[in-house]
Amino acid sequence: MQGTLLALYGSPREGGNTDTLLDHFIDGAAEASWGAERVYLRDFDFAPCTECGGCAKTGRCVIHDELDPLFDKLLRFERVVFSYPVFFLGPPAITKAFIDRGQFLWVRKYVLDVSPDTEGAERKAFLMSVGGFAGSEKIFRCNRSILRSFLLVCGLKYGGDLFRNGIEHRDDVKKSEELCSLAREAGRKFVRT
Repeated sequence: MQGTLLALYGSPREGGNTDTLLDHFIDGAAEASWGAERVYLRDFDFAPCTECGGCAKTGRCVIHDELDPLFDKLLRFERVVFSYPVFFLGPPAITKAFIDRGQFLWVRKYVLDVSPDTEGAERKAFLMSVGGFAGSEKIFRCNRSILRSFLLVCGLKYGGDLFRNGIEHRDDVKKSEELCSLAREAGRKFVRT
């Protein structure tokens, strides 16, 4: 085994289109001898950031719940992949709440001037997203921008993305061998580089 990637399933719906895409991405990574640790955000019980300011002194979130070990993993893995749909031009609430809980990482980097322990390492992240609006990939701009901002404070580089619009129904990805093949190829390439 070459390594293990952290796979974050960010859709509130189990077995939907972005879950399917991520499963195929993981299959591609497996072909390149990489394993995956699957994390389903919808299964976590956690509180949102309350903007309490508690992290401003220590650089640590004062809320302790099921996200604590997940953030430890996020800061450690060499390769991370996120998969979630577009909801009103951004990530679904569960994914956005997770990202917002990373506010303590922003405080560490930009207020306390503490770099992630993995600074300088070749750590990368990949984003996969689908949306129902056919006609323009502009619907993915917010998903990309929000994640890129989050990755900066996690010490991860943005390593690419796979977007597809016009995905309206629950099984649209399963019915598209072309899209499933693209996801597998993206997984193979992402872990090799």
